[in-house]
Amino acid sequence: MDSQAKRLILANGEAFVTGIDKRAPGWPSEPPASYEEARVRVRDGIRNSLSHIADLPPTKRFSDELVLCLRLHPDMTAKSYEPQHLFNAIPGIAKVGSRTYRVNANEVKETKKLQKRVDRTESEIVTGRLLFTRADPVSYERFLLFLEKAESSLTKEFCKDIRRIQTYNLLSAEEQCLGFSDEWTEGRVEIIFHPSALHSSKAQLHFLSELLPDPKAFRSGPHKVSIAPYSEGPTFVSCWLSRAELEALQGANPLRALHPLRFRSLGNLRGSPRASAPNPPSIGGQSNIKVGMFDGGVDVNHDLLHGHVEQDDSLSIKTDVDPDCLEHGTAVAGVILYGPLNSYDASATLPLPAVSVVSFRVLPCSDAADQDLYESIDIIERVIPARPDINTYNLSFGPEGPILDDAISRFTHSLDTLSTQYNVGFYVAVGNDGELPDGENRIQSPSDLVNGIGVGAITKRRGDIVHAPYSCHGPGRECGKVKPDLVAFGGCELTPIHLISVSPGDRLLKNGGTSFAAPSVAAMAGRLTGGVDRATPLLARALLVHSARHPSLGPDVLMGYGIAETDFDAILRCGDRSFTVVYQGDISDKKYVKLPFLVPPGMLLPGRVTIKWTIAILPDVDPNHPTEYTVCGVEDTFYPHNGRYRFTPPLIEGERQESPRTLTNPSAEEVMQLTQAGWRQSEYPVSKSPRKYATEEELRENTNKWEPLIKRMDRMRGTGLQSPFLILHAIPRNGWNGSVRYAVVATIEIPKSTADIYGEVLTAYPALQPIRLRSEAEIRIRP
Repeated sequence: MDSQAKRLILANGEAFVTGIDKRAPGWPSEPPASYEEARVRVRDGIRNSLSHIADLPPTKRFSDELVLCLRLHPDMTAKSYEPQHLFNAIPGIAKVGSRTYRVNANEVKETKKLQKRVDRTESEIVTGRLLFTRADPVSYERFLLFLEKAESSLTKEFCKDIRRIQTYNLLSAEEQCLGFSDEWTEGRVEIIFHPSALHSSKAQLHFLSELLPDPKAFRSGPHKVSIAPYSEGPTFVSCWLSRAELEALQGANPLRALHPLRFRSLGNLRGSPRASAPNPPSIGGQSNIKVGMFDGGVDVNHDLLHGHVEQDDSLSIKTDVDPDCLEHGTAVAGVILYGPLNSYDASATLPLPAVSVVSFRVLPCSDAADQDLYESIDIIERVIPARPDINTYNLSFGPEGPILDDAISRFTHSLDTLSTQYNVGFYVAVGNDGELPDGENRIQSPSDLVNGIGVGAITKRRGDIVHAPYSCHGPGRECGKVKPDLVAFGGCELTPIHLISVSPGDRLLKNGGTSFAAPSVAAMAGRLTGGVDRATPLLARALLVHSARHPSLGPDVLMGYGIAETDFDAILRCGDRSFTVVYQGDISDKKYVKLPFLVPPGMLLPGRVTIKWTIAILPDVDPNHPTEYTVCGVEDTFYPHNGRYRFTPPLIEGERQESPRTLTNPSAEEVMQLTQAGWRQSEYPVSKSPRKYATEEELRENTNKWEPLIKRMDRMRGTGLQSPFLILHAIPRNGWNGSVRYAVVATIEIPKSTADIYGEVLTAYPALQPIRLRSEAEIRIRP
């Protein structure tokens, strides 16, 4: 084996991670309004809202539980402005969710910060943070009494909370009913109830039925009603509504959101053009690295699939097999096993698959004419805990229509929750509506999940790799703005992808779609998780994003972080002039850890050096908070030089007479002279902001510390590096506490070095070890 073949990426970086103490930076902004001004607005808003609810028909409200909207001023969106002192003072009022609201800037209190935002975005529409608060009428009346007290009798913290509120009111019909066009007349709708402390899901369903013109038809009509309650979360209901019934539901107080729920079916592939099929692989045994697949079933007896695919009928849906669904599932299974078959002609023999496929048939649903996919989700929620032998899954289907920022679908919430509970990875096609008008071409649920990967499609045009026009666009939702995460070859009309067909004869389908891009990425994730010792689905995600290539560095709304690498060895091996280290561990809430980049002391760093790192975490999610969906985040700060500090001069008569200084490796004498003169040395070395990957305005504005997946890069002169390191800070919100798993992949590239970089790193840090690849004997079940 040559020296290059031995250069596997280095594991055990966590042996060098240390916990540190660090002060949280920053000071909270001054509230935008005086207490008296805000008090009147809040008081009047609550009074008007209670009066409006009292005027509602009894069928549109619960008499003992009311939900109002506390809208913070648009300047007050940070989590530190949470009005916790208000909730402590009025214990009967509880926060049960949040989202954003949009308002014209001239309708809120004017501030300098707000005006800067308007000037920067060139839009008069600004966003603020909305908190849903739940209480009985008595508690709201108690709140009103508090607001009649003299400011001097209240705590300073309570008054600040009130000053941060813009208004206190109800959801408008436009905020409650999301995604309905003027042309919509009837169809399946997903209805989301606020979490209730007093009313069961059965009571909520009864409440819903009594709101409609024909309650009996709602309970027993031709279109089934599905309900899915979640502990401490919202209740999801899927039902068929007419336009009149939709309007009858508007303004009902317990309802948080309503949005259309459409499923287009998997389509008919049988009319696709054909190509000659290659020969099946030689007998060599089945891989015990299993990739799960939720789809329309597979033809397990197909020559190209036999022995490498199984279908778990015990956990599959009990409906009759649909030919179109079977064709789609068989094509997807083929991509998982072999990838696109474009490079194989009729005389070729396919390679032995590196993974095997376990199919769970979830389509068609029991009513093929009215598929709400709740049955499919139910099966997924049963499969994951029942099959601990599978940790990577592909989904190449989902409901039609763009994601909505202000509502989390049941499908998305389910996959994200399963990811954290059972440590599995989901790879989901983003949808094929990319050629629709802006807004309608956005990615589709559940590819907006934050604990999995949404996969878009690329194709070839005139020899160039380009975004496939049909592939849906990003951005994703808050906490997962970079979507799609990755792209892979999905083909198009000009350059179709070649797929296995169930039709008689040795023929392949020629087609295109994100359905066939996602499976190849899922297969690589399965190989990484199952073929690398100590690998996890979280590490596989980090490795795939870290190794992805973007034509313009990215990320953007078309290709996300870039094109997924198709070469297993390329992901896991280091180049001649670089090295890659993997770190895996847990970080507790509010804690800081230091990750050194492990550049050996004294190593020559000629020319410019590139440092790139990818961070993946696996946070819990909260569907009650669509815009605060992840309950924790990790903030990363890069320190390129451990001996470069900032010194700040003292204030003299309220002003600084000198400018701050940055000193590199100052002597003890220099430091003593400055500190004795009143200068203050920074707690940590000078940090550096890495290159901003985002190229779209939405990403620049919204990609932040709450993203569970982050990729960064910096390029600088080697002379500017000395023992570089990262500091990671786990930041909780919405009452979360605990620890979160992380995986970090870091690469240092020194193009002009002539040294044996890899060898020097291993010599300097013997605790690092090349990752261990599992042998063929370990992963292959011999016949």
